[in-house]
Amino acid sequence: TARPERDTMALYLYDPSTDKLADKPLLASPQFDIAPTLIQRNGRVVGARFLIDAVVTHWFDDEMKAHQAVVDKLLPATTNLLTPARRGDSPWMLLEAFSDVQPRHFLLYHAATRRITRLGAEHPDVKAADMSAMDLVRYKARDGLEIPAFLTLPRSAEVKKNLPLIVYVHGGPWARGPGWRWQGDVQFLASRGYAVLQPEFRGSVGFGDRHFRASFKQWGLAMQDDLADGARWAIAQGIADPKRICIMGASYGGYAML
Repeated sequence: TARPERDTMALYLYDPSTDKLADKPLLASPQFDIAPTLIQRNGRVVGARFLIDAVVTHWFDDEMKAHQAVVDKLLPATTNLLTPARRGDSPWMLLEAFSDVQPRHFLLYHAATRRITRLGAEHPDVKAADMSAMDLVRYKARDGLEIPAFLTLPRSAEVKKNLPLIVYVHGGPWARGPGWRWQGDVQFLASRGYAVLQPEFRGSVGFGDRHFRASFKQWGLAMQDDLADGARWAIAQGIADPKRICIMGASYGGYAML
């Protein structure tokens, strides 16, 4: 992974005999750093799994691409992470399925029969239909820097306007928020009628070098402005009631809260 003359990290082929990267990356995004976990099978790299707004898998192997397509057709409402055996030729593959409204389900996929068998689930009593959707939004901070954020609006609200808002600040700060997935605390707050905004303020990793470096010597300054500007954005959009806004977080999020 490298960022030669790029803002975001990308995945390249590297030739150790010439000490050079390939001219073009294998995987790249203009908005997100690509820092993959490589998926191997019998000594070959068959895929790469990485986080952009959500976790995705890019398959280099045509057979695995075909299996992924089958699984995604069978389970269209979830992110489906398919993992083959690292060694051997077993037809069984581990499958994790989840979304913003569904905790992780663990399943087995059989490559020969293309059947899926359920193993178990985290929080099996959670009903996806009762949960609140999460969306990636972007707003401008006062100095013009674009701030990504995840917004969850309460499913129960008849009108998604003038809601009480919680600005939920992740830890680190040189870390990243949870991304697009089911989060119990966020869903609990949404179930009580709160809108929840989770800013990826400057210094959050995974959004390029410029976004990260903009936090240098800005703890409690521009980093804090990013949070306030997120609340102001939500007010301007008509989402948040300006008289009912609060902030919460742990670790760095706790310092930001104080």
